[in-house]
Amino acid sequence: MPQYIFALGRIPAISIAELYHVLPTLAPAKPGQLLFRRLFQNWLLVDTPAELPDPQELLNRLGGSTKIIRLEQEGLSAKELPTHLSALAERTFEGREDKVRYAVSIYNLANNPDKILKSCLLETKKKLKASGLSSRFINNNFHNPPTAQLAGEKILSKGAEFCALEVDKKWLLGRTIAIQDINAYSRRDYERPERDPKQGMLPPKLAQILLNLSGATPGDTVYDPFCGIGTVLQEGLLMGINVIGSDISADNIKKTRQNIDWLKKEYLPRAESHRDKALPDLRLFNKDATLISKSDLPKPPAAIVTETFLGPPVSQLPPESQIELNLAKVEHLIYGFLEQIRPLVGPETRLAMTILCYKNGPQLIRLEHLLNELPQLGYERTEILFPEVLKELNLPEQNRYGLIYDRPDQIVAREIVVLKPV
Repeated sequence: MPQYIFALGRIPAISIAELYHVLPTLAPAKPGQLLFRRLFQNWLLVDTPAELPDPQELLNRLGGSTKIIRLEQEGLSAKELPTHLSALAERTFEGREDKVRYAVSIYNLANNPDKILKSCLLETKKKLKASGLSSRFINNNFHNPPTAQLAGEKILSKGAEFCALEVDKKWLLGRTIAIQDINAYSRRDYERPERDPKQGMLPPKLAQILLNLSGATPGDTVYDPFCGIGTVLQEGLLMGINVIGSDISADNIKKTRQNIDWLKKEYLPRAESHRDKALPDLRLFNKDATLISKSDLPKPPAAIVTETFLGPPVSQLPPESQIELNLAKVEHLIYGFLEQIRPLVGPETRLAMTILCYKNGPQLIRLEHLLNELPQLGYERTEILFPEVLKELNLPEQNRYGLIYDRPDQIVAREIVVLKPV
């Protein structure tokens, strides 16, 4: 059974939730065949019943993971590691006549990782030379190479990266098969023609996560009723999803069109040649989300994916009275939208949304009233992570129905929820 190690993003629970929703569609499994094992904080080991068909394409659509490693061996001692790693490199480069390039990355919780890394690098170079292979490692000063360097050196297409992880004083050894394209994310976020930091910028990675949590797949139609400058729509198009977007601001619709035109020029021709299918559909219109009617949405979408209004920008925690006022305004807007859209969605439609919450130190100030009112509106929250998963991976119970996306220095956070009609 193939085993893969996923390097998780900054918020592991969100990364794990996304993988739980995406992997079964790529590697369908009978009960017990798709196993998730938490190695340590930002690493997840997954057993799949079959090889992943295209690991890099998979990683390109995952907003919450940064690297995929194909596990080759486990249970190695620190003393055995350099010998087995060099043997893996020799097998990998067998038959190569050009000068090969490689990298080694060591991840452990113990002391002296650099000492172990140096030993692995030198042993590998010695082994390759003895096999008649000319080689060069790209690790500067015997440190793990950063992702940008791995991408810049095209190490996966022209060479290889070998990774070793220490878990419970034993080592796992593998080869990297996919690396997150950080430059592509940066381009889609910062180089598109229209940006508006005052609105609160939805990161492309988070848009991908929401799309994946909604269960949308290529060929489905997704609707974003608060499309802003089109981040959800652009990421949906890149995934082969048909998208519909609306916004109360005509200026936002104009900006979205400009961003999508740029995306089509920069990205979609290459995506189209890779998929060998027709480009997904796009439809935009200017309307208040609380007034959406059947003429706007004649067919139920497979999913509604959106970032709802996060309130006015703040640089520090507002007074309690202002927080209550902001939350009331946001709740009124979301309530009105959910009430209006309920007759227009199908029984299988999923709504993956971010909603406002404030951080006051470790305390979260959330839209509790709205969440409690969902049954009266005809919805229920779905489990994002199931109880057995929470127990298995030692995650808090609060991750079952909602996940918090935030940064340590931010006052405004996002709560991710997934709803379904009842």
